[in-house]
Order: sequence, then C-alpha cells, then structure tokens
Amino acid sequence: ETVLRKAAELENIRKRTEKEKEEAIKYSNGKFAKDLLSIADNFERVMENSASIKDKTANDTSLKALLDGVLLCKKELLSIFKKHGIFQIEISDGATFDPQCHQAMCEVNSSDHDEGTIIQVLQMGYMHYDRLLRPAMVTVSKKA
Repeated sequence: ETVLRKAAELENIRKRTEKEKEEAIKYSNGKFAKDLLSIADNFERVMENSASIKDKTANDTSLKALLDGVLLCKKELLSIFKKHGIFQIEISDGATFDPQCHQAMCEVNSSDHDEGTIIQVLQMGYMHYDRLLRPAMVTVSKKA
C-alpha cells in the first residue's frame, strides 16, 4: 500500500513539474513583450496623428511612402505579437468597465452613457495568452 502511494506521489510530482515547465516556457517572454508595448503605443500615436496629414499625402509621394512604411511596421509588430500569444484587449463601443482588464484613469459625468461605460480608450491593453500583460487605460462614465 505504501509503495503504491509513493508511486502515485512520484507520478503527481512528475506531472506537476512537467506542467510548471510548460507554463514557464509559454510565459517566458512576457517581460520582453511588456517592454515592446511602448513601441506599439508609439505606432498608435503615429496612426492617430496621420489622419491630420492624410490630405497632404495625396500630393507628396515621399510623405505617403513614409506613412505607408510606418503602417507596415505596426502591422508586422502586431503580427509578431499574435504569433507569440500577445493580443490587444478589444474594447467595443459601449463596453462596460472591467477592473480585470481595464484601468480607469478618470471618470466623466455623462447623462448619455450608463454608469461604468467606457467612453474613451487612452492606451490599449494587452493580454499574453490568458494573462494580463497591461490593462487598457480608459475614461469611464459616471452619473451626474
């Protein structure tokens, strides 16, 4: 009986060690990925500001090529993120604040929105597989 119990304990230890090893490999690049998020943020800023110069790119092929190059770099970075299990937290219009994946940076009185509705995304959040890498920074509505 004790021999069977010891064998079962050893098997449980082996399985737990194997699972821990797999998780360590799966999440090993999390810190590196977190460091790269600032690059993704900078691409977002460029894209937000590119709308103001869109009409100028029609007449300036160099400016259009530069903007297209930046867009391709952003697309490639997000593709590499996806390949390694890093995803932007999707926030749809009218989404409700979730403290598990959002960080409220400020609250705004609003009679147009239900309380706790995300009004604006200030900075995108990211997941690394099923773990939060960085919460999305948002503005949330509250009743006046």
